[in-house]
Amino acid sequence: MAISTVGQKVNIEGNELYYEYIEGSTNNITIVFESGYGWDLNNWNPIRNDVSKFANLFFYDRDGVGRSGKSNKPKHSIQIIKNLRNLLKKADIKPPYFLVGHSFGGVNVRLYASKYPEEVAGIILLDSVHEDQNKIMVPLFSEKVRKEYLGQFVVEATLNEFEESLEQVRGAKLGSVPLLVITGGTQSYHTTQSMAQWMEFQKELANLSSKSNHLIIKKAGHAIHIDDPKAVINAIKEMRAKL
Repeated sequence: MAISTVGQKVNIEGNELYYEYIEGSTNNITIVFESGYGWDLNNWNPIRNDVSKFANLFFYDRDGVGRSGKSNKPKHSIQIIKNLRNLLKKADIKPPYFLVGHSFGGVNVRLYASKYPEEVAGIILLDSVHEDQNKIMVPLFSEKVRKEYLGQFVVEATLNEFEESLEQVRGAKLGSVPLLVITGGTQSYHTTQSMAQWMEFQKELANLSSKSNHLIIKKAGHAIHIDDPKAVINAIKEMRAKL
């Protein structure tokens, strides 16, 4: 079928949020992409064309990011998934959704799936944030990396709002929703100890669903879909075929 793309802004509670929808399949499942902290939807460019050949895709910019406006509302995960759900409804993108969340986006898709499991067909977590990372892993960074990490929260959520999101997702279960956790195996900014802890966190994430798998992409870093797009495209295609 011919692939068609729709991109537009929609008013969500007084703020304009930008989204792009690509209809690439007659299947009723839409893949919804949640970006990492501060990243606009263009970060998915390395995989979007190939994935659009076999699926319907939904990308958007969160409040305060990219082509979306910036509101005075909180930038934590509860507000984010409220915005996303309203945006999907206004764009007339009906469930079920196959959620793909990178880094901080992983927290948001977990929270969405735990609150609206009937709307979610499957989840992929790409090197996803874990709720205990600031307490346990960040102290294991070198002093330089720790300062850089803690100083990054100026784009959308503040550090306090980011940590609120970590608490909001704590205890959120995924039941039997099909889950794939993908982890980058080469992350140079880590110490040996912090990387070992990151891998432990990734294993814990893979235990959130009774139907889960954990895939480690050895030569990819934190941005797996940019470092090894083919691996991510193949993972999405395989999982999508099973849903």
